[in-house]
Amino acid sequence: MKKFTLALALALCIGSLSACGGSSTPASSAAASNGSAPEKTADPIVITFTHATSEETSQQAGALAFKEYVEANSDGKMIVNVYPNSQMGGDREQIEGTQEGSITAMTSGSAPQVNFVGSAVIFDLPFAFSSNEDAFKVFQDENFNQVLAKEYEKAGLKLLGASFLDFRATTANFPINTPADLSGMTIRTMENKYHMAMWQEMGANPTPLAFNELYTALQQGTVDGQENPLELIYAQKFYEQQKYVIKTRHLPQTLIWIMNKDFYDGLSDDLKQVVDGAAKAAMEAADEYTFSNVERIEKELTDQGITIIDLTPEQIHAFSDKTKKTWDMVKADVNPDVYDAFMAALKK
Repeated sequence: MKKFTLALALALCIGSLSACGGSSTPASSAAASNGSAPEKTADPIVITFTHATSEETSQQAGALAFKEYVEANSDGKMIVNVYPNSQMGGDREQIEGTQEGSITAMTSGSAPQVNFVGSAVIFDLPFAFSSNEDAFKVFQDENFNQVLAKEYEKAGLKLLGASFLDFRATTANFPINTPADLSGMTIRTMENKYHMAMWQEMGANPTPLAFNELYTALQQGTVDGQENPLELIYAQKFYEQQKYVIKTRHLPQTLIWIMNKDFYDGLSDDLKQVVDGAAKAAMEAADEYTFSNVERIEKELTDQGITIIDLTPEQIHAFSDKTKKTWDMVKADVNPDVYDAFMAALKK
């Protein structure tokens, strides 16, 4: 009797499974039996993207465009977390982190990257460009970018691209119209010997200082002035501590977009294409942000009581004429192939 009861229960159980569509075969085996591969799921690849400036800058506009493009085109395989405002340290720490892989990608001016990729100094040729158009052509020159990318690879970095974001300007609490006006002025520069040499040649006393320490240094009078693009002067509120903005146009504001090389090399070809497309979108967004806001920023600076001095070509020449030694320094230190590619692009 007990055997009959057990057999009946077993029969009912099997019948119940059959009636409900149940199966003792694993789902993956069932999928394989009808000719389709089992669906695979994996956690998305996380890209940590950093920069040192505030949310109201071209860096942030570019970083967000990079994020949007990646997440829209990677079919859920990659996500991007953006960290602005030096949350991951200053430029130097972020570049080191990108080399080591603790940071996936970042963007900064070219100057702090010179300490890691010597040939990035090519962007530190003072007064190399006479117009925005000249700068755009060089930055977008395919041969120049390919030659420079090889130098970045030596440092374990993938060069995603370089973008021109207008020229750098100088701020102070007194007007500057001639090199003589720079005499004795303590000006904050990046940690870059070529920038320092340039300002020394023009008569100032350059003092390297981390970007995230600059506002306090201006406030406390540690430095008399600084030099940056207009958007950073506005976004970082340096105008609260300075009375004059002088359009010296001494250097281009260069943004270099880089990624950890091992990370990039480890991506599948389709995801590499996504990253390449995202870098292009980032640079376009950064350019658009910069040049669509120039007039607005100048007006708002003026409304804040800032006097903007727009130097004439003749006045700028008086400054550039004093920087020949810096040109010699750059030419001596940069890879000759990079220098030749830059000059060829400039001549075009």
